[in-house]
Amino acid sequence: MSNNVQVQDVMTAFAISDFYQMLSISLRLPNHELAEAMLDGSYGQDAVNILEELSCSQEDIAKMREALNALISAEEDATTLLIRMRREYTRLFDDPKKPALSIYETLFLHNPEEANGGVMLFMSPAALDAERCYREAGVRVVKQSAEPADHMATELEFMMYLYARKGKALQEQNAEEITQIEKQIKGFEELHLKKWGQEFFEMLQTETNEATYLAVAQLALLGLTKIIQV
Repeated sequence: MSNNVQVQDVMTAFAISDFYQMLSISLRLPNHELAEAMLDGSYGQDAVNILEELSCSQEDIAKMREALNALISAEEDATTLLIRMRREYTRLFDDPKKPALSIYETLFLHNPEEANGGVMLFMSPAALDAERCYREAGVRVVKQSAEPADHMATELEFMMYLYARKGKALQEQNAEEITQIEKQIKGFEELHLKKWGQEFFEMLQTETNEATYLAVAQLALLGLTKIIQV
């Protein structure tokens, strides 16, 4: 393997890790830091940089830049945007009666009406298997409010971790470690992300009119198309 190819592989692995980190942060309950990054353009610049590193087309990057630039505002402050984002986040994912879109793999793929008193959500095969994948990769997931392991943001964080490890293994030219991590990545994609990742973000794009979450969905779909072969 030439040095140029090796360097490119390292950069790509870290770019994919950054991509998954951005998505995972975007799918947690919004905070002030995220709202500020959306408004001042730093979120958008990071997103465009990542898409360029993933070799997305210039046309797709231009559309993404346009969507992200629409978020930049000198007239709206971060607190106002944060309130709006939290309201939409709750409507989309956290409504106690009926969220517009389930952010948990089990409930996304199966009828929530089948869940008996939340048993399906917390003891589901998908959540248990996700935990197994995390454990086997040496990851101890710190659950937020005892949430299940099949939360989309948690699954994305795991992919962030795996690709960061892959980048490090490539830098160190550790062939055994690279093989093991690539097997873990492929296994988690097959068992989890491929089953609902793209459809989740397609539905998010359809369900929301909020510019921030439309941009998140667009970013996700562009990146996943380059990373995961469905």
